[in-house]
Amino acid sequence: MKKIIEHYQIQGKITIGYARVSSADNRQKLGLEVQKEALNFCDKLYIERESGGNQDRPQLQKALKLAKECAESGIETSLVVYKLDRLTRKMLHLSALIADLTSHNIRLQSLQEQIETDSLTGKFFCLMLGYVAEWELQAISDRTKDGLRKAKERGVKLGNKGISKDKERQIIRSYLKQEMPIRDMADQLHISTATIYSVLRRNNIRTNRKI
Repeated sequence: MKKIIEHYQIQGKITIGYARVSSADNRQKLGLEVQKEALNFCDKLYIERESGGNQDRPQLQKALKLAKECAESGIETSLVVYKLDRLTRKMLHLSALIADLTSHNIRLQSLQEQIETDSLTGKFFCLMLGYVAEWELQAISDRTKDGLRKAKERGVKLGNKGISKDKERQIIRSYLKQEMPIRDMADQLHISTATIYSVLRRNNIRTNRKI
């Protein structure tokens, strides 16, 4: 990091990008590509595959650490995200981040909302949008719970419907023959590795090899 700081001390400024998706599925991959393209002007880009509800994200912490060390070294520092909810969906967390960045003279910029925190108005809009994002998340959660409750009242069985007996026998046969690693088996059968382990445990088959 020392070399990075020395390099940008010569330039006098640095722009640090942060992109986040919640998982590695195809829709999330597309969202990540959109973020990466929008943030391609950044000097450094940190990419994360973590839930926004997790505040202690390693790549975010690295981005913040670099930003603070650059700012403390007299470098004009900006932290840029594609959208505020990529940074966090929690109002209190966003407020704490803005306060922390401001105290280190770091500008936070959101491209989608077109706001920056180098003014009181910018900080205000950031917090307002943070509140809206958290409200939307809570509304989604409430609708999901309400839908599950109504489905249960109608007698709908919830949860994992399981897999067919034929697929279960295929899992056991493939595992005992050691045809392929469990992760490859899961990809081929379009199921999770957890489902495979569940089938093996249910059939009293010991697992002692790597995924």
